[in-house]
Amino acid sequence: MGDLQRMVTNLATHIQDSEHKQLLVYSVGLQALFTFPLVICCLFVSSVANAGFAYGVLVGFLNVVFVLGSYWTLKENRDGLYIGFMIGVGTMMSLLNFMNSIFWGQLSGCQPVPSNIHITQYSCDNPAAYGAVCTFSVFLFLSQGFFTVGATVWKDELMSEIRLVEDEAGSYANLPLASQHESQHSESVDL
Repeated sequence: MGDLQRMVTNLATHIQDSEHKQLLVYSVGLQALFTFPLVICCLFVSSVANAGFAYGVLVGFLNVVFVLGSYWTLKENRDGLYIGFMIGVGTMMSLLNFMNSIFWGQLSGCQPVPSNIHITQYSCDNPAAYGAVCTFSVFLFLSQGFFTVGATVWKDELMSEIRLVEDEAGSYANLPLASQHESQHSESVDL
């Protein structure tokens, strides 16, 4: 138990000392690592009656789009609108993967029906693939949950980087300068 506590303490210290934006980029990389096998498994389960396409292929491709969009948002300095949109979509994707993991986890316990009996709207072709989709969905739920919480907690830091870049570029650089010379018609009058 002491080793686990020391490991958690070291991890927490490392997270506090790290650059938060880089930590979020690593989280997106971890999501990409889980998304690739999820999409492959989803192609195997796409023929499941009633939900193979919706809870399989569609969720897999939504994860691909989210990973690409999050990486694009984090690699460049984006406005607060992009960061807020990323946080909102991250919340929804995390919940979608949670639902996906429950659905495929329950379905992985299905019993194959004998070939002489046909039940409409029921299929149990590949329970191992259902379990794999459940597993990768759980990992995506956890990594996207960390990403979304981190992006929410550190959003001011992400947006302050944008302000720093604007200040360095000079947000007033495009304004016209006041004239440096005096007018020739100015006269001084003594009273």
